[in-house]
Amino acid sequence: MPEPPLSVLIAEDQSLMRGALELVLSGYPGLKVVATAGSIEEAVAVGSVVRPHVALVDLKIPAAAGTGESPSSGVEVVAALRRRSPDTKCVILSAFREPGALRAALAAGACGYLVKDTSPAELVTAIRQVATGELIIDHKLAARIALAKPSPLTPQEVAVLRHARDILTVADIAKTMRLSSGTVRNYLTRAIRKTGARNRHEAVRIAAGNDWL
Repeated sequence: MPEPPLSVLIAEDQSLMRGALELVLSGYPGLKVVATAGSIEEAVAVGSVVRPHVALVDLKIPAAAGTGESPSSGVEVVAALRRRSPDTKCVILSAFREPGALRAALAAGACGYLVKDTSPAELVTAIRQVATGELIIDHKLAARIALAKPSPLTPQEVAVLRHARDILTVADIAKTMRLSSGTVRNYLTRAIRKTGARNRHEAVRIAAGNDWL
């Protein structure tokens, strides 16, 4: 008897991108898209029920309307699915090669990180490889990580600095990340100290220059 197809969950908030991925993957033998989701909550809820072999998760998939969002919210999906469906292999999809996001994704339990300009054939190959237990990382991003200085920053400090890069206030960052203002200030203070910066804007510049964001 032929082996059952690999089941795939697509977690992507842009309906056009979500539909395109589903259409492309459905055309390959041995793959079956069993569910799609457009928010953090939906991805975790659906993934916990269908327990797919592989989950493709947009790095910047938002929370449901009215609950805020995080710049690395896809990492939240990965962490939650690792708890609720431990056999599911999660692959982050991102529009950019972001070393800090890769580190956060791997720390959460992701098995892969690919950029969205990956060809359909490469994506399908990656899905099959991840399903067998391999770790798949965009090769250009992997090269940047290999050449970068070790990051002293935690994933939380990286996330806060990435928000600070957009010149958000502490209150804005706290609301967006669903943290208290005091917690955000603590993360910023630690990041400033670890980077040897004088303020958060200099910390952002130093972290970005070292490929830590």
